[in-house]
Amino acid sequence: MDMDFYEMHVFSPELEREFIETERKKLLPEKLNRYSDRYLKFLLASPERKNILINLLNTILTLMGYEQLSDIAPIDRELSPNIQKGKGIRLDYHGRTKSGRMVNLELQKDNEGYFEKRALYNAATIIHRQLLSGDDYDKICQTIFIGLLGFPLFKGEKKWHWDFILTNCDSGRILSDDLLLIFVEVGKLTETLRELRTRMKVEKPDKDDPAVRLALWGGYLTGEGVDIVSEIMTEDKVFQEVAQAEHDYWGDSRNRFLQMIEEKHERDALSARLYAERTAMEKERVAMERGMEAGMEAGMEAGMEKGMEKGMEAGILKAAHNFLKIGLPVEQVAEGTGLSIDEVRRIKEMEIKQSG
Repeated sequence: MDMDFYEMHVFSPELEREFIETERKKLLPEKLNRYSDRYLKFLLASPERKNILINLLNTILTLMGYEQLSDIAPIDRELSPNIQKGKGIRLDYHGRTKSGRMVNLELQKDNEGYFEKRALYNAATIIHRQLLSGDDYDKICQTIFIGLLGFPLFKGEKKWHWDFILTNCDSGRILSDDLLLIFVEVGKLTETLRELRTRMKVEKPDKDDPAVRLALWGGYLTGEGVDIVSEIMTEDKVFQEVAQAEHDYWGDSRNRFLQMIEEKHERDALSARLYAERTAMEKERVAMERGMEAGMEAGMEAGMEKGMEKGMEAGILKAAHNFLKIGLPVEQVAEGTGLSIDEVRRIKEMEIKQSG
């Protein structure tokens, strides 16, 4: 087995006891999650299986019409998660080719927000770091960011692979291809895999066709097309190596235990996120209801006050009319109603006009 892989996973005594007890009770998972962070690092980020990674990358680049990679070497690998806290990590492979091209591969199952901005930031950071040694700008090499996504980045679009470089919106003129962003939405491969299954009943698909091969890769990684890939594995050298890597990985009960911890952490994180979202929505709902209640109360109070004022005014005017009708002097009516003498005189004048 890959000793480098084991060296980065040192079990604490507590975790070791938990592993032994879990294995004794036969509670380890039976089914491999091929899209788990840990397995993907084992499969794609180990130098011993570099040709598997190169095949995947070249399949993507060929499909997009870009130059293939002849070789790649990892840079600043940070593969070690904090096992004691049960935290999993996404695959984030950073490598350099013989020609100097920088490649960053990321596989992400869920959209945690602002993915496009984060991808652009990461790619730009890689470009920036190329000049930290004080080299001139002509030393900048092409940086390729490839994201294999388990979620739809562009919802409503049937297309599932995208590439972006800096171009003019009107003419399509390329400003620079030093920054290349590629996204593959493996979550949209369901229809493509269904078509492949139908075709395989009549004839074997061309596994060297980049579109077919990328669909096979996506089907394998997500687990939705393992049945198709298994038929190809016996004839394809790269997928034979993939099958062997899977056998070596899943044959070790410690890896099964680590997958269990990783999946538990993901479930806990999802539950926490859903709880936070529900709490925020509930707070917003309560705030809206309180705002509506406050508004209704304020409106009712204002309406009642205004109505009472109008009612009192009407009552006073009516009383003034009645007092004048029985012949009370203006001064007396003003004193009794609280109206001014001028107001009472105007009321009396209106009474005279109406009676005249």
